[in-house]
Amino acid sequence: MPLIPKNYTWQQRSFPSTGTSSQSVVSIVLRVPFPANRFQPDDIFTMEQFLKISHPPHYWELFLTHPIDADASHCSILENEVVFELVKQDPTVCWDTVELDVPRAERATLKQQYEEQHRKRLEQQSKQRAIEKDRKKKDEIHRQIERERADRSAIDNLLEESKQRELKRMELAMVKQYRPDPAKASAPSAGKSLSNIRSAPPKGAGATGTQHCDQQQEPRPSSPPAIRRTGTLEVTFSERTFVTPKRESMEQAEQEWTLKQAAARRAVGFADDDLRPDERNPEWLKQRGDTFFQQRNFLAAISAYSAGIRLTKDYYALFLNRSAAHLALENYQRCAEDCSTALELLQPPVEANRKARVACLARRAAALVKLGFLQQGYEEMIAASRLDPDEASLRLEVDRLRRCIEQERENRSESESDE
Repeated sequence: MPLIPKNYTWQQRSFPSTGTSSQSVVSIVLRVPFPANRFQPDDIFTMEQFLKISHPPHYWELFLTHPIDADASHCSILENEVVFELVKQDPTVCWDTVELDVPRAERATLKQQYEEQHRKRLEQQSKQRAIEKDRKKKDEIHRQIERERADRSAIDNLLEESKQRELKRMELAMVKQYRPDPAKASAPSAGKSLSNIRSAPPKGAGATGTQHCDQQQEPRPSSPPAIRRTGTLEVTFSERTFVTPKRESMEQAEQEWTLKQAAARRAVGFADDDLRPDERNPEWLKQRGDTFFQQRNFLAAISAYSAGIRLTKDYYALFLNRSAAHLALENYQRCAEDCSTALELLQPPVEANRKARVACLARRAAALVKLGFLQQGYEEMIAASRLDPDEASLRLEVDRLRRCIEQERENRSESESDE
């Protein structure tokens, strides 16, 4: 039977007040003796008007006369007693007694009512914490985006400054290349003047000597050409939606082929040309393909998955689900290719994508076996079984493939012995 202590002591604490009264009571100190107790914080339960200590073989409970602030109140577990420091909700109320006299028949109902109120308060606090956590997470994401934007802006500024410096250096190099050196240009001109003086004809030599002198002079260097201005060449092409160049087909034949392809896609139940703008979404197309697959309309499922793949090449689920549709249509080569692409996208290998990797390996193993690569399919199935050792179907498939390989080896050895 539980030991229920009855004796406890309590007192009211007060501090000087600025009101008309000389004192104002704000807290209650409650001491419950428990010699040599081994209580833990989880053994003590505090609500607005109910206290409980439950640790076999001890049990103690108390209904409070007035409500307290459960969040501001606290409890201390000492060696021989438990001390509650209870903060009043209304500091102006002076308590005459701490325990509320509740009939035994009403205790269970009142206790249940207090516990329900406490549960609702805890749920509200949990929701508030979740909202605050979500808000902090969003704020951190916004700060991270701002930091990344600032980093990109700084990198772009550095690249632009480096580009401008390089252009300026190239411009100066080109100007220096075409501009003549003044020191080198002055030396030939001085030598030329001296030679002209020495070779000047005497008086009376006439125009013949003057023409001869002009022929000996070297031509002046031409000025450097102007620096070319930078510009942008815009090249436009005529709109072309067909798969081949225009020179390889006639327009009428192209239109007929396009209409036949559209009719074939509509015949299987899906045509991406008829999609609305809001339906051109990889996730929506994946769900549409899954619906077709469940209806066993595998061609329409492949068309839906392929339309999603044309929008994005990084969504592994589109390749993985399309491989299942190819496997159902016995397109084993394309099934293996889609599984390989999905495995490349499932990197790095983590616990979150383990199930998807198991599906890729198992499906590619089935396709390889159907293509005649029994040993490779067996190895792929072993890899899938190691990733998911709890899956019984994978273990059964590994055993079946092992027996097939052993049977094939026995048949080969028997045929070689007969020869």
